[in-house]
Formats: sequence, C-alpha cells, structure tokens
Amino acid sequence: KQQRGESNEATAAGHGILKRGGNAFDAAVAVAAVLAVVEPYASGLGGGSFWLLHRARDGHQVMVDARETAPGGVTQALYLDKTGKPVRGATTQGGTAAGIPGVPAALVHVAERYGTLPLAVTLAPAIRHARDGFKVDERYARIAGLRERYLQNGTGTSRIFLEADRTPRPGWLLRQPELAETLERLAKEGRNGFYAG
Repeated sequence: KQQRGESNEATAAGHGILKRGGNAFDAAVAVAAVLAVVEPYASGLGGGSFWLLHRARDGHQVMVDARETAPGGVTQALYLDKTGKPVRGATTQGGTAAGIPGVPAALVHVAERYGTLPLAVTLAPAIRHARDGFKVDERYARIAGLRERYLQNGTGTSRIFLEADRTPRPGWLLRQPELAETLERLAKEGRNGFYAG
C-alpha cells in the first residue's frame, strides 16, 4: 500500500495553485513553502535555497541565490583559536553556526517578480498545513528518531516535533502554529514580515 507522504502535500499545493490560475512560479513558491512545513528535516524557512528559473514566453532565465548569510557582527576570530586553527564545532553548533535565512526573501522575490497571484494565495496551503497540522509519515518518524536527543535538548523543538518528548509514531498530527503565524506575516508584509518583524 502506497502512503501519501509529506512531499505529496507539496505537490498537491502546487497543482492547486495552477488550478487557481497561477503560473509555474506561483506553484513553485507554494511547493517550497509547503515543504518548509511538512519536511522540516530537509527544508524550512530557516535555511537557504537556490532557484533556477526559466520563463518560456520570452526565454528569460535567472538564478536566484537565496543562501543563508552570516550575521553582520560575525568575524573570523569567532571561528579560529589563538593559533589560527578552526574552533571545533564553531560552524555547526551554537550561535556561531547561525545564519540569516534566505528562503523567506526568495519566496517573496519569486512571487512578486515572477508570479501572478498574491503571496497570501500562494502561501495559504503552507499556512493551513502549519496551523491545522498534517499526519507524519514513516520517513518523518524515522528521521525524528535519529535526531531525538537533539530535538529533546533544543529550545522548544521537543514541544513541536516530538510526541510527549519521544519520537512520534507515523500518523501523529504535527501542528506548528508559530510557523503558521510567521508565514501569515510573510504573506501580509512581504520581506519585512520576516526580517523586520
């Protein structure tokens, strides 16, 4: 028996946007936003992305670089010890591993520059999945199990991504109301809803 799976939620969102009259760029924004909700282990607003776009009507092609960037106050000294050798874990753990996410800016940029529908429409499926929740599949449960200790020790991650502080069973309903609010602000206020809110 084939399971529905989280990526199918994203595909359905893209199809839904096309049926509402959106173009391929609108659908791509919807798909990326839903993946940020339903595949938190592989995607999300907190990361970066690259978008290779092709507009068929005029052959316009563009690469949108939405990689994370280092915070303005970061210096090389945070990553090197007194002898100039890399500090173990500095780029993978704690505050020195943080980056300014590029995904929210990319969603807004692609929607405003290339899409035909308002961002509130293209983000609506992601907002709905975040607020109402979705049933996690076996893949989510397996990955959460592999990262259970990290999720238990993270700030607020256990409350969101684990079931009673343990790896959830397939079929568990994952709700992310804070993410829904963030997506709503992005839809309403554009870039500033995320970066200046």
